[in-house]
Order: sequence, then C-alpha cells, then structure tokens
Amino acid sequence: MSNMAYRKSSTLCTVHLIHLRLTPEQVAHCERLRREAGRCWSDLVTFHRTARAAHEWPSVREVELFGAAQGYALHSQSIQALAQQLETNLKTATRLRQQELAETGQITTQYPYHTPTFQTLVWKSPALQWQADGSLRLSNGKSAAPLLLRLPDAYHDADMRQVALCWQADHYELALTIDTGREPLPPRTEGQGAGVDLGEVYIAALTAESGETLVINGRGLRSEKRRLNKRLGHLSAKQATKQKGSTRWKKLQRQKDKERAHSRRRQRDILHKASRQAVSFAEAHDVRTLAVGDVRDIQDGVNLGRKSNQKISQWSHGKFEHYLTYKAQQVGIAVESIPEDYSTRTCSVCEHVANSPPRGRLYRCRNPKCRVLLHRDANGSANICSRAVYGCYGKVQVTRITYRRRIQFRRRSAVDTRVPSGR
Repeated sequence: MSNMAYRKSSTLCTVHLIHLRLTPEQVAHCERLRREAGRCWSDLVTFHRTARAAHEWPSVREVELFGAAQGYALHSQSIQALAQQLETNLKTATRLRQQELAETGQITTQYPYHTPTFQTLVWKSPALQWQADGSLRLSNGKSAAPLLLRLPDAYHDADMRQVALCWQADHYELALTIDTGREPLPPRTEGQGAGVDLGEVYIAALTAESGETLVINGRGLRSEKRRLNKRLGHLSAKQATKQKGSTRWKKLQRQKDKERAHSRRRQRDILHKASRQAVSFAEAHDVRTLAVGDVRDIQDGVNLGRKSNQKISQWSHGKFEHYLTYKAQQVGIAVESIPEDYSTRTCSVCEHVANSPPRGRLYRCRNPKCRVLLHRDANGSANICSRAVYGCYGKVQVTRITYRRRIQFRRRSAVDTRVPSGR
C-alpha cells in the first residue's frame, strides 16, 4: 500500500503494473502530463524550501492550497497527491536527520530540493471514470483534456484507489492500486518460529523449529545479473568511442536504459516468486514468526575485490525482505530482523565455532567429535531460528532439506490501451 499521508484503507490493497501500448498522440499526451506534474512538483519543493529559509514550516494543507492556486493543467486530486508525497518525503528526511545527529553528530541527509522536468503523475479515485466503450477516463481538471486508456475487462469491476503513470526507460507503465476488500489476517498467536538466512547464491534458506528446511535457488537471478553486466559492458565500450552528447552516444545510452529496465522487471519477477515460495513454506509448516538475519551492513568498511564488490552491491536482499514481509503479514505471519553474527561458522548441532567461515556451499563441522556435513545456508538458517526462539545457537537442527529449482521466467505481453482517434 502507498505510504502517502492521506486516507489509508483498512483492507488489503494490491498494485497491478500494466505495460502500455499507446498511439503517438497518447504518448505525447502522457509526456505533457508528466512534464506538468514535474513543474508542479518543482514549484512545491521551491515553495517549501523558501519557507524553510524564512524559518517557517508550511503544513501539508498550506502546500496543497499553494499548488491549487497556480492553475496547473492537472486534476485537483493529483496536485493534492504531489503535496502529500512531498510531506511524506519531508518526514522521512527529518527522521533520518535526527537519527544521524544522534548516532554520528553530523547531518548528511538533505530535504527535497530536486526540481525534475518530469514527475510520476497520480490520479485518485475521484478522478477515475469508466466510459461506455470500456476505456478508463483519467481526468485532468476542467481546463485540460482527459487521458483515455483502454484496459482489460478484468479491471472494470475493480475498486481502484489510485492510478499512477510511470515512465520505465522505453515505455509507459500504469500502476493500479486496487482494494481487494479482504481484511488482513490478525497476527498468529500459535505456531513455531523459523529462521531465514539470506544469500547471494541461494536467495534464502528457511528452517523451522521442527528442522524442516527450504532452500530457494538463486542461480536464475545471478544469471540475469551477469547477463546485464556483460551487456552494459559491451554497450559502454562502444559508447566510449563516441562523442558524449552525440546522436550515436544518445542512442547507445537509450539502449543501456532499456537493458536496465528489462533486467529490473526480470529480477523483480524472480524475487516475487521466491518470496511467495518462502511464505507458502511458512504457511504449510504453521510458522508464527519469521526471523530474518540482518545483512544490511555486510559491505560496510570492507573491500572484497572488484568482482565480489560488484556481486554484493547488486545483492537484492532488501527488496526480497520487503516482498517477504508484506506477503507474510497478509497471512498473519510476523517478520522480525535479528543479528546473524557467527551464524555461518557455528555448528547448529554441537555449537562449535570455527575460526573462519566455511568455503564452498557445504558446511563441515571441524569438531572431531561431530563432523556434521550440511548445506551452509541451511546451517545458518537453523542457527538464526535457534537464536530467535531460544536466545542462543545450537538448539535447532536440520532434519530435512527441500530444494527449489531455478525460477523460470514467463514473458508477458503489453496491454493495448490505444483508443481510436476522435474520442
């Protein structure tokens, strides 16, 4: 769900992304709307920055009234959404600045100051209307022409809370926030705990208190990242021989943007499927709480070499944890983050701690009296589960491991949203 500062739904909302196919007239119309939204956003940012310089802090209502008085060719609800998004960004920046001041004594986070040419445009439910021919009418106020898009019939009866028009490198995308009408399940009070060990080779390993373990293969994700890196390297080598800003240089830059957008969609698809597998495993084994090992600072202050630094910097553990969290909360499973120090080098059977992390994909206990052989991520997830439930390592042992095969892609076609001319 959106975190904007306006009314929130008490029921579950989902976001549907639609790849748009548009006529040249529709493309030009979308560009004008995004440019007008960029002008509105820039004016709101400048207004708030000027007020702060005069030691004033305008309320979100004052920002909305300022935007409404400027005569933008946008719906009043769209202007309101931009003002509320600015308020959300300001609150986030304030919280981060207070946190930095308390921890380091220095403030590095800045308040919003960018004045972009284009901005994502949002329509709320009052600006949405279905036409008799099945097209969706997105109102832009009385002074501007509406945007008409033809969507699949499945969305005609949907309870749409808002619609966002986004530009994704080479195409426009419509993000529909739909209210499902389903109440979120209350948090579970009974069940077992489970530990989640995030990884770069294997996306995640989950171990429940009973010892049941799931290992989700991440080689498809690694393969896609490797393909993108090689493709970008090839295009960058060509681009290096061209004059920056030339027609050929810009064409190569557009190709790079398209490759990034294409890869981002494929990686997002893999992470969604992997998080769904993890939540399904938790539901099947009556898990009450998922304890995820905290790896946010894994790259801080270390230099692992050029290749390893690239792998770690492209590791999508934050997105996966976000997908895992909201999917788990929808079914009443709580998600918490706990430290995972020494979870990889500690034996989950005998609690022996090795002097160095294991090499390879298998964990071999170096205790002569144990010598257990386990998948290294399964061993780590068992220790995380043990720490979350019992407060120490070595209380949960792996009894059975289920491996998920490499996640496959499914190609999706764009939705033809073209409306015949003359409407």
